[in-house]
Amino acid sequence: EAVTASQTWTASTAVLYVLLSFRTYQALSRFWEGTSLLHQMRGEWFDSVSCLISFSTCAVPKYPHEVRSFRHTIVRLMSLCHGSALEEIADTDHLIAIDTLGLDVSTLRHLKKAKVEYGFNRVECLLHLFQTLITKAMEDGIVPIDPPILSRVYQTLSRGFVNLLNAKKIVDTRFPFPYAQLIAQLLFLHLFLTPLMMASLIRNSMAFATICTVVPVWGTFSLNFVATQLENPFGNDDNDLPLEHFQTEMNSSLLMLLHPAADHDPVPSKKIITDFNVLENKGGTAHRRHS
Repeated sequence: EAVTASQTWTASTAVLYVLLSFRTYQALSRFWEGTSLLHQMRGEWFDSVSCLISFSTCAVPKYPHEVRSFRHTIVRLMSLCHGSALEEIADTDHLIAIDTLGLDVSTLRHLKKAKVEYGFNRVECLLHLFQTLITKAMEDGIVPIDPPILSRVYQTLSRGFVNLLNAKKIVDTRFPFPYAQLIAQLLFLHLFLTPLMMASLIRNSMAFATICTVVPVWGTFSLNFVATQLENPFGNDDNDLPLEHFQTEMNSSLLMLLHPAADHDPVPSKKIITDFNVLENKGGTAHRRHS
């Protein structure tokens, strides 16, 4: 009977450890995929706004007021779009966008009506407004760039939205329920069998038997709880990703594009070294120091 009980405990514990390892691996993969997707989304969307502002530079002498209005509008739209995307996957509504009231009343009314009355997705509405504004700006000469080059902006907007959908996939797709139930049942079986096994195997020291019981039981339960926390990295828990920080960084990056010196044209100084051999020696020296 003792051998049979020992084999039962060993088999159930082995299966439990395999399932916990699988769940922990999946949880870590989902966590890192979540943060990677959000950073990729931010990079794609920031690149879109940066390209549009740089494309509009040539139109500043001819349409200074229109270019300024266009830039401030796309920055506010993108800040609101990025914040709405983070709120959507985290199921929250407290992220701050750049001067939302700086948008015209009709735009704000349209966004509110689309979400409240029709249940439309706010991020999709904002991206459509963004693309419509780009098309109109191209027609009006505010973005005087060839369509094949401008199409890159549409592509980065699209890739950013795809990253958002992949992040939503993590939220919508939970860890398979049958696996979760099996792990829970094995944990409780482990909780009851381990004290019996340790008491039968270690009879000389009650303290050592207690330690050998508490440590593996506590470890398995803790590992399962940690995996549960990491499976959904979006939310308001302490272990979730810092979405407010992500939004603050995006707002700071967008505000940088509105800085008066953002259109500064870099030029070489009068002390510039143009001799290739001199540059090679300087670069080679620096390379040798770091190698």
